[in-house]
Amino acid sequence: MELTVSVRVPATGEQPPIRLRGHTLLCLQGFRGEGYSPGFVENLASVHRDLRDHPDRWVLVVDEPDDVCRACPHRGPGGCTLNGEDSEDVMRAQDRHVLERLGLQTGAKVRWRDILDRIGVSLSGEDLPGLCGACRWLPLGYCREGIGSLRGQEVISIQSSVFRRKPSTEGR
Repeated sequence: MELTVSVRVPATGEQPPIRLRGHTLLCLQGFRGEGYSPGFVENLASVHRDLRDHPDRWVLVVDEPDDVCRACPHRGPGGCTLNGEDSEDVMRAQDRHVLERLGLQTGAKVRWRDILDRIGVSLSGEDLPGLCGACRWLPLGYCREGIGSLRGQEVISIQSSVFRRKPSTEGR
């Protein structure tokens, strides 16, 4: 299946794109109001709500701490410190793997709805252990459920417009 990415020149006064790294694109699928600290949860909830309410919002794909990481208590001067001093290197490798699977590159500016389409077409819950490694949130199954809901929708792309409809239940 071929995906079409919407591209246009932003209007003056438009909000800047949300900066997200590869693995955060997947984390957002499983967000259920939990996190590393109250400030982190509040920030992630704000980003999640913005993207949910504005699927045409631009996302800038980055390979460094992103707009979600900005409130993380495990962010140090060199990036992630969650699992020790090599955490940022591990996160960057994870980001590259996710972006490769989604056919995205660092520096790409993509509409959130197009990222959702890519996730739904390119990944399933079974892919997460290989992508997310030892993530402490993986065993909860939230991301698997979120990605499963994306895959449960039939996506029809006509030129640059994307329409969603529930799959047919005939024959079940």
